[in-house]
Amino acid sequence: MAKGGYQRQRLQQKKDAERKARKRARRNKVAAQWAIGIAVLALLGTVLGVTLTGGKKKPLANPSASPSASITPSPSPTPYYLIPGCTKPSSAKPNGKQFKKAPPMTIDKSKTYIVTVKTTCGTMTWKLDPKIAPIAVNNIVFLVKQHFYDNTIIHRVNVVTAADAASSGGSPYAIVQGGDPTGTGSGGPGYQYTGEAPPKGEKFPRGTLALANANSLSTDGSQFFVVVQSWPTLPPQYTVFGTVTGAASFMTLDRMIKAQGSDLGQGLGISPNPKIKIISATVAVQ
Repeated sequence: MAKGGYQRQRLQQKKDAERKARKRARRNKVAAQWAIGIAVLALLGTVLGVTLTGGKKKPLANPSASPSASITPSPSPTPYYLIPGCTKPSSAKPNGKQFKKAPPMTIDKSKTYIVTVKTTCGTMTWKLDPKIAPIAVNNIVFLVKQHFYDNTIIHRVNVVTAADAASSGGSPYAIVQGGDPTGTGSGGPGYQYTGEAPPKGEKFPRGTLALANANSLSTDGSQFFVVVQSWPTLPPQYTVFGTVTGAASFMTLDRMIKAQGSDLGQGLGISPNPKIKIISATVAVQ
């Protein structure tokens, strides 16, 4: 090949190489721009999401710390603690019965009704007093005979220590609450009724049986609470229908308040894990 032809060929090869290099540079620049654009969009989406939600989950409804019949447990992490003396619950479910209205009066108001409540933490004996709350006792007796409470759970355990009470200006207390077939704190028998006001000067001592409600006696239903440690500052808006009796009953209750579980929030206590279950409830007349 002549010398001039060789030089032209080398010059052409150099130009071709430079042209290919420029194309590669343009492609790399475009790819880099796309990557930066995607990263910026992702960052903007994150910032926008935090701005709209405040960077937090939406708060739950603001329930009262009193024995409400409208509690919904929060989805907080759930510690597991099997209380000594308690057993793991079975998978049996409540019968799910619902009723259109409160039952007619069928109890004998001159009698005393004894309800035996077997739970996974032991047995409680309830002494129901129709003299102070005939409508409420009639309702409880009706639901027990319908096996309404069988396989329901104690969905709330609330223990307030003296230190906790001092910081809030209240009094220490402990309760356990149940009677909701859904286990959420918002269920009932399908009806509500107006229960009796508690006796004048009621101080809700240890062993008191009372009905939970939605801050009104007119919203009584199936949910109940048992006072395990006296609650003298509780407002007098909860129907008292009897007392727990017997040392074994109080041993059962004292086990229950050792439960651990998911925090219900708003000072409501915890939902026990594993569940504390009512295995059965039966009633007898004295």
